[in-house]
Amino acid sequence: MLKKFTMLAATIVFSSSLVFASGFSIYEQGAKATAMGGAFIAQANDVTGVFYNPAGITSLNGLKLGLGTTIIAPQFAFQGPTNVDPNLYTEAEKNIFPPSTFYATYQINDKLSAGFGFYTLFGLGSEWATNWPGRQLATNSTVETFYLNPVIAYEIMDGLSVAAGFSAVIASVTLEYSVWFGPRSVFGETKLDAQTTGYGINLGLQYKPSDKLSLGVVYRNNVMLEFTDGEVTFDFPATGNPVADAEIAGFFPNTGGSADLELPTLMGAGIAYQFTDKLIAEFDWMQLGWSSYDELVLKFDEPVAGRDESVAVRKYEDSYSLRFGLQYQVDDALALRLGYLRDNKAVPDEYVEPSLPEGDRNLYSVGVGYKINNLTIDGYYMLLTQDDRTITNSVEGFNGKYTGLGNLFGVSFEYGL
Repeated sequence: MLKKFTMLAATIVFSSSLVFASGFSIYEQGAKATAMGGAFIAQANDVTGVFYNPAGITSLNGLKLGLGTTIIAPQFAFQGPTNVDPNLYTEAEKNIFPPSTFYATYQINDKLSAGFGFYTLFGLGSEWATNWPGRQLATNSTVETFYLNPVIAYEIMDGLSVAAGFSAVIASVTLEYSVWFGPRSVFGETKLDAQTTGYGINLGLQYKPSDKLSLGVVYRNNVMLEFTDGEVTFDFPATGNPVADAEIAGFFPNTGGSADLELPTLMGAGIAYQFTDKLIAEFDWMQLGWSSYDELVLKFDEPVAGRDESVAVRKYEDSYSLRFGLQYQVDDALALRLGYLRDNKAVPDEYVEPSLPEGDRNLYSVGVGYKINNLTIDGYYMLLTQDDRTITNSVEGFNGKYTGLGNLFGVSFEYGL
């Protein structure tokens, strides 16, 4: 029982990586780009280029300001566990997440431009009822990362631009699950709150060999998050027996925890082609380097269930996505867009669990843009369909079928001065 508890504690105390995996990377940083399936690395021709490819901001004149938000409404469910009731169906709580963005760019001279972005790249979460069958694995998981990202871009020669940026990443974690204490036959609840800051760099390149063809490459390094002041609390109901209550408090003290979490590298490349004066298409490939997350060592400030630290094996794998988008410019003011992307899983079958019930996904998007003088308004809708995922070899013994669906809506405003 003690070994199982400490493994679960390691999972929950710093399972932010579970919530960070491919299914919860937030690539929807601009309505124009997202309407084209996120295929925007080669174009990067609006203020959100600060994120998608900062080398593209050299094509923007003057001062540009951008605001945007996305409404993400995921729906997840689990059927099982198979060793209890293979037909039992449990839906996760329906939550809405509204990550928002702010961008600014300024053309310093004909060759040099600067930009700044504020956005969330990894986050979201999942919530399950406190009495559901998987309560000892997860009941509530919420993670937020806020990126403050200044960039600078330089046009080396006509058609060729490079860029570099620096990111300060502010991360916060709130995670909850249930603990079963067998000797006293009682459930308790545990909660983690932790915050930290990490730092990273991003690079971009854009090359336009002709008026019709554009190429782009981006890179983000693997930011290290060092959680050193996490607070772990336990809440068990009073048993009415002072001896039992003291025993429980001794096994599960409110304490702190520390661990290092390495976010994945991000690499992407895109190619865009202007087929006609009105029609442009782009194809992007993007990879998240989750293979860096092999195991997690958690250290407790005080012994929990008799242990000072625990090691959780994760064995994540690199995941990649393929993105395709179209834009049709109806007239000088109105643009119509379509997109599709295939996003592949990062978590091996044996490590899938309710904090991140992810799987391979297909996403379909549609959007519109309209320009009024110096103001451009872009909007989109995206449907996320996740392949059903049946788990038969869970390391936690929690086998069953995960299903998922998501609806995303977003709007962005760009104003030029």
